[in-house]
Amino acid sequence: MFPEPIIPNNIPAESLPPLLSNWYLGSRARRHMNMRRFSSVLSYLLNGERGRALDVGCGWGYNLFLLQWLGYEPYGIDIVQDDFYAARRVSEANDFTCNLAGADVSALPFASNTFTAVTSVETFEHIYAADRMRAAREIYRVLHPGGVFSLSTPNFNSLIERGKRLLVRIPLLQRLFPPMCYPVGDLLRADYHPYRYHQPLAVDELRALIEGVGFSIVETKTMLFTWKNTPDFLFPAIRFVEAMAESIPGIRGLGSTLVVFARKGSSPEMEPLPQERPTSIRF
Repeated sequence: MFPEPIIPNNIPAESLPPLLSNWYLGSRARRHMNMRRFSSVLSYLLNGERGRALDVGCGWGYNLFLLQWLGYEPYGIDIVQDDFYAARRVSEANDFTCNLAGADVSALPFASNTFTAVTSVETFEHIYAADRMRAAREIYRVLHPGGVFSLSTPNFNSLIERGKRLLVRIPLLQRLFPPMCYPVGDLLRADYHPYRYHQPLAVDELRALIEGVGFSIVETKTMLFTWKNTPDFLFPAIRFVEAMAESIPGIRGLGSTLVVFARKGSSPEMEPLPQERPTSIRF
């Protein structure tokens, strides 16, 4: 459905992002999981109004490439800028402008009503819990009236997340499983880093948060039953099992990924929470 970007060979090994090398260019299972999340988030933008689009947690720029292919003018932010070098090389290889900013989603450096769409793929769970209301308000603020917000995040009720919550209570078991994002409890702000912080919200909590700042939820869905470490030779069988599981309503809710699509309503702008925000970037 979506095209594949050219990945240039001039990215040094030390600058090659793990999300590019281990997921997009990784095994069949990891590539499938990566691309389904992005394509599901972007599917809601196919028939939307074109304009500027912001990708929150843009990493190496895969979503920026897809957004420009769809006809949007893409902008990306990430609180960690380690992948920006690769993002710029990818944008050059694919002949599109890479608009990047090192920024915190809870204090966006953009003027109000700047974007027609905001996307976020597997990022919201890494936002510090105390900052999530600010982040949602900021996303609402920078969207045009009627603008759309589409995101994916781990499904709190999935088999994967249930298993993780069990494993963190039995640290000895963690040695039997590959490294992954395990849930964390209370973490001091001084110790926060998005790569160490993993705290998905249950769907009802996420809905309440997003609706609480003025968004209208259009749709939520759960998907993905593929195990990321599935050997390539087993991938066709796993895909068959996944398709069957997603066709059964009672089982579908246990999928590993939650996708939420929301629209900015026509209600009056909410007053922002007190915060320090950088000078707005106006276009």
